Amino acid sequence: MPPEPHPDTFSRPRTPSDADPPPLGSTAAAGGSLPLGSGLFDDDFDDGAQAKTRPGLKWIVASGLVILLGAGGWLGYRTWQRRSVDPVVVATETPSRDTLENRVDASGTMSLGNQQTLKAPGDVTVEAVLVEERQRVERGTVLLRLRDRGLEQQLDDAQIQTEILRLQRQRQGEVLQDRQRTVRRAEERLAESRSLVDQGFISEDEYNRDRDALEAAQSELRGAEVDIQRSELEIRQNQASLANIRARIADNAIVAPFDAVVLNIDVQPGDGVQSEGTLLTIGDPTQEVVLFDLMTLDANKVSVNMPVRVSVIGPNAANYTGRVVSIAPQAIAAGGDGGGGSQAMVKAIAQLDRPSGVLIPGGSVSVEVILVQRENVLALPTTAIQQEGGETFVWVIDAHSRLQKRPVTTGLDTLEAVEIVSGLNDTDTVIVNLPPDRPLAAGMTVETAPAAPPRGLP
Repeated sequence: MPPEPHPDTFSRPRTPSDADPPPLGSTAAAGGSLPLGSGLFDDDFDDGAQAKTRPGLKWIVASGLVILLGAGGWLGYRTWQRRSVDPVVVATETPSRDTLENRVDASGTMSLGNQQTLKAPGDVTVEAVLVEERQRVERGTVLLRLRDRGLEQQLDDAQIQTEILRLQRQRQGEVLQDRQRTVRRAEERLAESRSLVDQGFISEDEYNRDRDALEAAQSELRGAEVDIQRSELEIRQNQASLANIRARIADNAIVAPFDAVVLNIDVQPGDGVQSEGTLLTIGDPTQEVVLFDLMTLDANKVSVNMPVRVSVIGPNAANYTGRVVSIAPQAIAAGGDGGGGSQAMVKAIAQLDRPSGVLIPGGSVSVEVILVQRENVLALPTTAIQQEGGETFVWVIDAHSRLQKRPVTTGLDTLEAVEIVSGLNDTDTVIVNLPPDRPLAAGMTVETAPAAPPRGLP
């Protein structure tokens, strides 16, 4: 780059002594030593233009930077001003009076009270089915008639044996009476012989023969009495066997053990059923119970007589109330062997306060065991409760739309809501959902919006 001209170049008048070209038509021009349009004049002109242009360019660049910085600062200020002026929008609610509860949820199966499946007492044939499904029957009603040909043959044999024993007993009675008469005659003859011996009419040997005859007759009498006793024992044994056979045959007439409704019939007339085979199922329609399983941790919280709510699994189901009536003393694995291969569950039973009349035995239902319940308490959603430094508080909005930090005392804490024991009134406006991007502080101005969706309390 050529050196810049001295500053005085553009500050003082030019004189002829300066290296300017001579005027047009001068001697130098005429002599041809400095011809018109020579490079000396052009170089001086370019240097002057460049010297004037460079300071102007710097001024333009500096002015542009100042403008950019000013515009950025103005935009930043406007953004900060707008942020500080715009209020925070928060979701709010007023405390409500609700029923709060902690509960254990489970699924179960409906059943009737005393529901049981009647089984075949032996290898039998179904002779007749005397009822229909859904039919209500009274206690003692014959439901099925069964036939066991083996038992029938045993009954016939026992009855014949009874007749034989009776005839034997009759004959042995006659023998006993004959032995008793023989003994009486022998006693009379011996007494007579005693008198004749004393009078000397017979010898002592004849008297001894009469005495031996009496003893023989008495021995035969005792034998007849033993035969009678043995015969009576045999008759008694036969009567017991006969009664047992008749009872077994009577079991083949399946009767209702209580007032019941027939839930299911598994056989038809003519079917052969093995011993302990399923015949039909009945239950007490005046009682409806729920069989359900509890996880071991939940079972530790549940006790007999706790209230329950029962409903059919699905939306918009009606609730039916009841009580826990039994809890198994041990947990059983899903396989039923009590092993550790799967989650162990505890069997429990609940009974409805009143029969629903619509819940179907064998159907699946939802069970809610109510552990703790508080009615008509002041409550807020759990999201409204704040903790800081060991203090429990909520944010309350005053009449001027400004925040206040309000300490509260809480009670029952559920999954959905918390009981407010003290610190709030029913008319207070409470923030239930804190804004995620704006920290709250006391005195801050806020705008309110209703919480959405509304919390669902039991």
